[in-house]
Amino acid sequence: MPDPQASAPRLSAFALVRRLVSGLVGLAKLEVQHGIQELGGMMATARIGLIYFAIAFALVFGALMSLTVFLILALAALLGWPGWVMSLVVTVLLLGVAAVLVWRGIRRVRAIGPPEETIASVKEEVEWAKRLLRRG
Repeated sequence: MPDPQASAPRLSAFALVRRLVSGLVGLAKLEVQHGIQELGGMMATARIGLIYFAIAFALVFGALMSLTVFLILALAALLGWPGWVMSLVVTVLLLGVAAVLVWRGIRRVRAIGPPEETIASVKEEVEWAKRLLRRG
């Protein structure tokens, strides 16, 4: 009986490293694809829950608008001002608060830098792969 290893061609170290790297790349692609499929399944399961959240959000938004109208009418009656004046005052106050929140949010987002640890890790892996290919 012939030895199967004797008839198989011997691969160079470079070819083995290249096969290993291509196998790792293929494995990474499969893992990413699997993750995408898993997330898709999770989103399909959560779709009804997300619809409920959207409806609840719309109802809360309507309630806040109703509360704002109540506030305008109550303040107008309390101060004896016309409703349109009080509406203008409340609108300006709400826009002022919104502007401050947007300004603070922009400052916070600008303070976030790139993911340094991930970038360093990827650079290390690329250097490792380059060294491995040079050796082979």
